[in-house]
Amino acid sequence: MNAALRLIEKQIAMADFRNRSGQTIAQNVTVPGRYMTKDGASFGPCLLISRECGSGASQLAQLVGARLGWNVFDAKIVDEIAQAAHIHNQLVKSVDERVHTYWEQTLRELLLDDLVDEKYLRLLKQVVTALGSHGNVVFVGRGAQYFLPPQCGLSVRLTAPLEARAERVAERMNLSLEQARLKTRKIDAERAAFVWKTFKKDSASPINYDLIINTGEIKIESAANIVLASIQEKLGVCPKKQQTQN
Repeated sequence: MNAALRLIEKQIAMADFRNRSGQTIAQNVTVPGRYMTKDGASFGPCLLISRECGSGASQLAQLVGARLGWNVFDAKIVDEIAQAAHIHNQLVKSVDERVHTYWEQTLRELLLDDLVDEKYLRLLKQVVTALGSHGNVVFVGRGAQYFLPPQCGLSVRLTAPLEARAERVAERMNLSLEQARLKTRKIDAERAAFVWKTFKKDSASPINYDLIINTGEIKIESAANIVLASIQEKLGVCPKKQQTQN
């Protein structure tokens, strides 16, 4: 939990620094990757990653986050923030009322399944929306792309053949290959069910993403470069220059 708190404090500090530096949205000023709704709430830039289990999303997120100087929020961290009142409240207080209005309006637009925990969904939406308003964030999972305006981020889906993903899961979790196959299928099914119940979206449909990458054929490092180029193309955000060693 302390790690989640430190990450939130770091994110808020980054947003405050950007605001003090005069880099926030203002009339007739364009900030790369920043999008303002008609009601004046601003979001982005963000990277929004959906993934099949074992497709390498965590590694890719860290690589891209490091190159951009963005913080990475995976599903576990987002859940910790949503469920820890003191951290959640600190985050909620860090955004203005226009963002509060946005998340209340868009929450009402969701067609909730009877099985969806509405309290959890409200907390989840507040966390994702607040972080999306800060911008300079990488989200992994939790359907973050469906909470935020599509113009503020790049939405990416990572996939790979089952066998390749199962091998990665087996190595990471010290399982047999057969156990890993079963684990991978189970996690995929749970994630797809969450997205469908919550957003009525098919997580495997290509029309829901800006970019789909098969990490069974493309190495994670190369996939990260593709994502960075796509962020630059869509959002106008350039990665930091890598230092070269003499």
